[in-house]
Amino acid sequence: MNRQPITQVVVCAGGLGTRVAPWARHLPKEFTPVAGRPGILHLLDELTALAPAQVTVVYHPFYEPFIAWAKTTLSRGGQAAYQRAARLPRTDLPLHEQLDLSFIPQRGRYADVTSVLNGADHLHANADVFVAFADNLYPHDNPSLALAAVPTGQTAVLVRPYHAAEVGHRGVVVSHHDGDALVVADLVEKPSPERARELEDEHGAAGLWLLEGRARLTRAFVDHLRRAPMDPGREPKLSLAIRRCAQRQPVRLVVTHSTVTDLGNPAADWPVTALVR
Repeated sequence: MNRQPITQVVVCAGGLGTRVAPWARHLPKEFTPVAGRPGILHLLDELTALAPAQVTVVYHPFYEPFIAWAKTTLSRGGQAAYQRAARLPRTDLPLHEQLDLSFIPQRGRYADVTSVLNGADHLHANADVFVAFADNLYPHDNPSLALAAVPTGQTAVLVRPYHAAEVGHRGVVVSHHDGDALVVADLVEKPSPERARELEDEHGAAGLWLLEGRARLTRAFVDHLRRAPMDPGREPKLSLAIRRCAQRQPVRLVVTHSTVTDLGNPAADWPVTALVR
Protein backbone atom coordinates (compact mmCIF):
# COMPACT_ATOMS: atom_id res chain seq x y z
CA MET A 1 0.00 0.00 0.00
CA ASN A 2 1.35 3.44 -0.96
CA ARG A 3 1.46 5.85 1.98
CA GLN A 4 0.45 9.47 1.45
CA PRO A 5 3.56 11.71 1.40
CA ILE A 6 4.17 13.77 4.52
CA THR A 7 3.99 17.51 3.86
CA GLN A 8 6.93 19.51 5.23
CA VAL A 9 6.08 22.90 6.82
CA VAL A 10 8.24 25.58 8.42
CA VAL A 11 6.37 28.11 10.56
CA CYS A 12 8.44 31.27 10.90
CA ALA A 13 7.93 32.75 14.37
CA GLY A 14 11.47 33.83 15.10
CA GLY A 15 10.96 37.57 15.47
CA LEU A 16 10.73 39.71 18.59
CA GLY A 17 7.74 41.74 17.41
CA THR A 18 9.67 45.00 17.13
CA ARG A 19 6.66 46.78 15.60
CA VAL A 20 4.63 45.89 18.71
CA ALA A 21 7.49 45.99 21.21
CA PRO A 22 5.59 47.32 24.27
CA TRP A 23 3.54 44.13 24.63
CA ALA A 24 5.67 41.65 22.64
CA ARG A 25 8.10 41.57 25.59
CA HIS A 26 5.42 39.65 27.47
CA LEU A 27 3.73 37.56 24.77
CA PRO A 28 4.93 36.32 21.37
CA LYS A 29 2.88 38.15 18.76
CA GLU A 30 1.96 34.79 17.19
CA PHE A 31 0.05 33.91 20.38
CA THR A 32 -1.99 37.11 20.40
CA PRO A 33 -5.66 36.23 21.04
CA VAL A 34 -7.79 36.38 17.88
CA ALA A 35 -11.49 35.57 18.16
CA GLY A 36 -10.87 34.03 21.58
CA ARG A 37 -7.96 31.74 20.58
CA PRO A 38 -4.20 32.23 20.27
CA GLY A 39 -3.43 33.33 16.73
CA ILE A 40 -1.10 30.42 16.11
CA LEU A 41 -3.98 27.98 16.61
CA HIS A 42 -5.79 29.53 13.64
CA LEU A 43 -2.65 28.91 11.58
CA LEU A 44 -2.37 25.31 12.78
CA ASP A 45 -6.01 24.74 11.84
CA GLU A 46 -5.13 26.00 8.35
CA LEU A 47 -2.15 23.66 8.12
CA THR A 48 -4.23 20.65 9.14
CA ALA A 49 -5.60 20.66 5.58
CA LEU A 50 -2.10 19.50 4.54
CA ALA A 51 -2.08 16.48 6.88
CA PRO A 52 -0.24 14.21 7.18
CA ALA A 53 2.24 17.02 7.83
CA GLN A 54 5.40 17.57 9.82
CA VAL A 55 5.27 21.14 11.12
CA THR A 56 8.30 22.82 12.66
CA VAL A 57 7.76 26.13 14.46
CA VAL A 58 10.95 28.22 14.63
CA TYR A 59 10.77 30.61 17.59
CA HIS A 60 12.99 33.32 19.09
CA PRO A 61 15.08 32.03 22.07
CA PHE A 62 13.86 35.00 24.14
CA TYR A 63 10.53 33.17 24.46
CA GLU A 64 12.02 29.88 25.68
CA PRO A 65 10.00 29.78 28.96
CA PHE A 66 6.78 30.54 27.11
CA ILE A 67 7.47 27.91 24.45
CA ALA A 68 8.13 25.31 27.17
CA TRP A 69 4.49 25.77 28.18
CA ALA A 70 3.32 25.78 24.56
CA LYS A 71 5.09 22.50 23.82
CA THR A 72 3.13 20.82 26.59
CA THR A 73 -0.19 22.44 25.80
CA LEU A 74 -0.11 22.17 22.00
CA SER A 75 1.54 18.77 21.70
CA ARG A 76 -0.45 15.70 20.69
CA GLY A 77 -2.63 14.74 23.64
CA GLY A 78 -2.01 18.04 25.43
CA GLN A 79 -5.60 19.26 25.39
CA ALA A 80 -6.98 15.88 26.44
CA ALA A 81 -4.54 15.82 29.37
CA TYR A 82 -5.65 19.31 30.39
CA GLN A 83 -9.31 18.32 30.22
CA ARG A 84 -8.65 15.34 32.47
CA ALA A 85 -6.60 17.38 34.95
CA ALA A 86 -9.24 20.11 35.10
CA ARG A 87 -12.08 17.53 35.26
CA LEU A 88 -13.70 19.13 32.25
CA PRO A 89 -16.13 17.26 30.00
CA ARG A 90 -14.44 15.74 26.95
CA THR A 91 -14.81 17.84 23.80
CA ASP A 92 -13.63 17.25 20.26
CA LEU A 93 -9.87 17.37 20.08
CA PRO A 94 -8.36 20.30 18.17
CA LEU A 95 -7.60 19.89 14.50
CA HIS A 96 -3.90 20.53 14.99
CA GLU A 97 -3.48 17.24 16.85
CA GLN A 98 -3.40 15.64 13.39
CA LEU A 99 -0.04 17.34 12.83
CA ASP A 100 3.44 16.18 13.82
CA LEU A 101 4.27 19.43 15.61
CA SER A 102 7.66 20.48 16.98
CA PHE A 103 9.28 23.70 18.20
CA ILE A 104 12.92 24.67 17.67
CA PRO A 105 14.77 27.86 18.65
CA GLN A 106 16.14 30.04 15.89
CA ARG A 107 19.92 29.84 15.64
CA GLY A 108 22.21 32.22 13.82
CA ARG A 109 21.74 35.70 12.44
CA TYR A 110 18.18 36.98 12.78
CA ALA A 111 16.27 36.98 9.49
CA ASP A 112 13.29 35.24 7.95
CA VAL A 113 15.80 33.38 5.77
CA THR A 114 17.43 32.03 8.95
CA SER A 115 14.06 30.76 10.19
CA VAL A 116 13.41 28.98 6.91
CA LEU A 117 16.83 27.32 6.90
CA ASN A 118 16.64 26.34 10.59
CA GLY A 119 13.26 24.74 9.99
CA ALA A 120 14.25 23.06 6.73
CA ASP A 121 17.29 21.49 8.44
CA HIS A 122 14.87 19.88 10.90
CA LEU A 123 12.73 18.33 8.15
CA HIS A 124 13.23 15.51 5.68
CA ALA A 125 15.32 16.19 2.59
CA ASN A 126 14.16 15.96 -1.01
CA ALA A 127 10.68 17.40 -0.52
CA ASP A 128 9.09 20.77 -1.14
CA VAL A 129 8.95 22.99 1.95
CA PHE A 130 5.84 24.99 2.76
CA VAL A 131 6.58 28.24 4.61
CA ALA A 132 4.05 30.06 6.80
CA PHE A 133 4.71 33.33 8.60
CA ALA A 134 2.83 32.93 11.86
CA ASP A 135 1.91 36.60 12.25
CA ASN A 136 -0.22 36.61 9.07
CA LEU A 137 -3.64 34.92 9.21
CA TYR A 138 -6.20 34.63 6.41
CA PRO A 139 -9.67 34.17 7.95
CA HIS A 140 -11.59 33.78 4.68
CA ASP A 141 -9.32 31.39 2.80
CA ASN A 142 -6.91 28.48 3.21
CA PRO A 143 -3.81 29.68 1.37
CA SER A 144 -1.72 26.66 2.35
CA LEU A 145 -4.25 24.36 0.69
CA ALA A 146 -4.17 26.56 -2.42
CA LEU A 147 -0.36 26.29 -2.51
CA ALA A 148 -0.67 22.52 -2.21
CA ALA A 149 -2.45 22.51 -5.58
CA VAL A 150 0.73 23.75 -7.29
CA PRO A 151 2.57 20.83 -8.96
CA THR A 152 5.43 19.36 -6.95
CA GLY A 153 8.82 20.82 -7.78
CA GLN A 154 7.60 24.37 -8.52
CA THR A 155 8.29 27.33 -6.26
CA ALA A 156 5.17 29.38 -5.57
CA VAL A 157 4.24 32.38 -3.44
CA LEU A 158 0.97 33.72 -2.09
CA VAL A 159 -0.17 37.14 -3.30
CA ARG A 160 -3.15 39.41 -2.78
CA PRO A 161 -4.60 42.07 -5.14
CA TYR A 162 -2.61 45.30 -5.10
CA HIS A 163 -3.63 48.13 -2.77
CA ALA A 164 -1.46 51.24 -2.92
CA ALA A 165 -2.09 52.07 0.74
CA GLU A 166 -0.36 48.85 1.86
CA VAL A 167 2.88 49.00 -0.11
CA GLY A 168 4.88 50.24 2.87
CA HIS A 169 4.22 46.94 4.69
CA ARG A 170 4.40 44.41 1.84
CA GLY A 171 6.56 43.42 -1.07
CA VAL A 172 5.06 44.32 -4.44
CA VAL A 173 5.13 41.63 -7.13
CA VAL A 174 5.09 42.46 -10.83
CA SER A 175 3.44 39.60 -12.73
CA HIS A 176 3.39 38.19 -16.23
CA HIS A 177 1.95 35.07 -17.84
CA ASP A 178 4.01 31.97 -18.55
CA GLY A 179 1.54 29.95 -20.59
CA ASP A 180 -1.54 29.57 -18.39
CA ALA A 181 0.37 30.33 -15.18
CA LEU A 182 0.80 33.71 -13.53
CA VAL A 183 4.43 34.12 -12.44
CA VAL A 184 6.80 36.63 -10.86
CA ALA A 185 8.38 39.06 -13.32
CA ASP A 186 9.89 41.26 -10.60
CA LEU A 187 9.55 41.91 -6.88
CA VAL A 188 10.13 45.18 -5.02
CA GLU A 189 10.41 44.96 -1.24
CA LYS A 190 8.26 47.61 0.53
CA PRO A 191 8.59 50.32 -2.12
CA SER A 192 8.31 53.99 -1.26
CA PRO A 193 5.13 55.77 -2.40
CA GLU A 194 7.11 57.31 -5.25
CA ARG A 195 8.46 53.95 -6.39
CA ALA A 196 4.99 52.40 -6.10
CA ARG A 197 3.56 55.07 -8.40
CA GLU A 198 6.32 54.34 -10.91
CA LEU A 199 5.37 50.65 -10.84
CA GLU A 200 1.70 51.53 -11.33
CA ASP A 201 2.53 53.76 -14.31
CA GLU A 202 4.76 51.12 -15.88
CA HIS A 203 2.71 47.96 -15.29
CA GLY A 204 -0.77 49.10 -14.30
CA ALA A 205 -2.35 48.23 -10.96
CA ALA A 206 -3.80 45.02 -12.44
CA GLY A 207 -0.27 43.73 -13.07
CA LEU A 208 0.82 44.29 -9.46
CA TRP A 209 0.24 42.13 -6.38
CA LEU A 210 1.03 42.27 -2.66
CA LEU A 211 3.35 39.53 -1.41
CA GLU A 212 1.82 37.57 1.46
CA GLY A 213 3.08 35.35 4.28
CA ARG A 214 2.91 31.91 2.66
CA ALA A 215 5.15 30.16 0.13
CA ARG A 216 6.04 26.77 -1.26
CA LEU A 217 9.76 26.30 -1.88
CA THR A 218 11.48 23.52 -3.76
CA ARG A 219 14.43 21.81 -2.11
CA ALA A 220 16.62 23.22 -4.90
CA PHE A 221 15.47 26.71 -3.84
CA VAL A 222 16.26 25.94 -0.18
CA ASP A 223 19.69 24.57 -1.10
CA HIS A 224 20.43 27.66 -3.16
CA LEU A 225 19.26 29.82 -0.24
CA ARG A 226 21.72 28.02 2.01
CA ARG A 227 24.64 28.64 -0.36
CA ALA A 228 23.83 32.26 -1.24
CA PRO A 229 26.25 34.83 0.24
CA MET A 230 24.75 37.17 2.84
CA ASP A 231 25.54 40.87 2.83
CA PRO A 232 26.74 41.63 6.41
CA GLY A 233 25.21 45.10 6.18
CA ARG A 234 21.69 43.98 5.27
CA GLU A 235 19.14 41.59 6.72
CA PRO A 236 18.75 38.68 4.29
CA LYS A 237 15.13 38.64 3.12
CA LEU A 238 13.22 35.72 1.70
CA SER A 239 11.40 38.07 -0.65
CA LEU A 240 14.67 39.13 -2.27
CA ALA A 241 15.72 35.48 -2.63
CA ILE A 242 12.40 34.83 -4.39
CA ARG A 243 13.16 37.72 -6.74
CA ARG A 244 16.54 36.19 -7.61
CA CYS A 245 14.94 32.79 -8.13
CA ALA A 246 12.37 34.29 -10.53
CA GLN A 247 15.23 35.51 -12.72
CA ARG A 248 16.32 31.88 -13.24
CA GLN A 249 13.05 29.96 -13.34
CA PRO A 250 9.29 30.56 -13.04
CA VAL A 251 7.90 31.33 -9.59
CA ARG A 252 4.15 30.73 -9.57
CA LEU A 253 1.65 33.14 -8.02
CA VAL A 254 -1.23 31.80 -5.94
CA VAL A 255 -3.88 34.47 -5.36
CA THR A 256 -5.91 34.95 -2.19
CA HIS A 257 -8.75 37.44 -1.85
CA SER A 258 -8.99 37.03 1.92
CA THR A 259 -8.48 39.89 4.31
CA VAL A 260 -5.31 39.63 6.41
CA THR A 261 -4.94 39.64 10.18
CA ASP A 262 -1.44 40.99 10.77
CA LEU A 263 -0.48 40.20 14.37
CA GLY A 264 2.62 42.38 14.11
CA ASN A 265 0.75 45.48 13.00
CA PRO A 266 0.63 48.03 15.84
CA ALA A 267 -2.29 49.82 14.20
CA ALA A 268 -4.46 46.70 14.49
CA ASP A 269 -4.37 46.75 18.33
CA TRP A 270 -5.06 43.00 18.36
CA PRO A 271 -4.32 42.21 22.02
CA VAL A 272 -6.78 44.76 23.42
CA THR A 273 -9.67 44.19 21.02
CA ALA A 274 -9.38 40.42 21.23
CA LEU A 275 -9.29 40.30 25.02
CA VAL A 276 -12.35 42.51 25.55
CA ARG A 277 -14.66 40.74 23.08
